[in-house]
Amino acid sequence: ITVRDHGDGYPAYLLAHGPQRFRTEGGTKGHGLGLTIALGQAEVLGARLEFTNPPDGGALARLTLPQQP
Repeated sequence: ITVRDHGDGYPAYLLAHGPQRFRTEGGTKGHGLGLTIALGQAEVLGARLEFTNPPDGGALARLTLPQQP
């Protein structure tokens, strides 16, 4: 499952270290709590959640669900 927007993209700290609860950058709204919850739920399901900034701009979140045995 892929979700993409065409805004400013994820901040560098999020790409380097993943989402962090309640972290904000320069007075902007935080990215941490909602993405931290999503990451935790993905781990519970055995899924992988990745965050990237595509070369042509925006932000992309990709959820890869586990294969059924």
